[in-house]
Amino acid sequence: MRNVIAFILAAIMSVAIVFVASMLFFPSEDNNASKEDTEPAISLTVSQSDHREALYNFTFTLNDEEYSLPCKYRVFENNGWALRRPTEMIDASSNMTGIYMKKSGRSLEVEIINYSKSPIMCCNGQINTVSASVSDFGKIELRRAVTFDGTSSPDFIRQELGEPNEYDADDEKITLTYKKADYRKVQFVFYKKRTYENTGYLKNDGNIYMSPLESGYFDQVVIIQCRNDG
Repeated sequence: MRNVIAFILAAIMSVAIVFVASMLFFPSEDNNASKEDTEPAISLTVSQSDHREALYNFTFTLNDEEYSLPCKYRVFENNGWALRRPTEMIDASSNMTGIYMKKSGRSLEVEIINYSKSPIMCCNGQINTVSASVSDFGKIELRRAVTFDGTSSPDFIRQELGEPNEYDADDEKITLTYKKADYRKVQFVFYKKRTYENTGYLKNDGNIYMSPLESGYFDQVVIIQCRNDG
């Protein structure tokens, strides 16, 4: 009788060991599903990864003129660009935004920073942000990353660079932001057609909504920012 009881106990112990082992080495379908849910939904292709890394060189071409940020204003000045108020002063350890440079009827909006401990003139400052419009340049080439022109769409940018770090859309525009850090980023802005409420007629805000581009948008802007404090 004792042998029978011992045999039954041994059998029960064997079954228990097999069950525990199966739980450890063969996770349930639910566990696998949970694991899949935590994995990234999108993986960059090799091409997208290469283009995206090149984007963060902050090197771009306008009308065959190449620039890299950050740089001194004189780099642009040597290529014929002129500040509207070059002698305007920037306070110590400060910055000025919304500054325009002009050349041959085209314009660039820039941010200039003074990293020194004394006030300086704008023309002696460092350019860290450039905003350029496709309507001014036709195309804006970000070296080895992507060429941004009148045919570009948000989907095209995604195909070239992968999903943006930030995506914002409203009635006026769509903005795709790719960033290395808070102050090291490239933004692609697509302006939509806007109409007067209840009339359907096209709004005219600074003439940028008058003639749509091939992509269907009315203007496209690239904003390149590379600050030393970012």
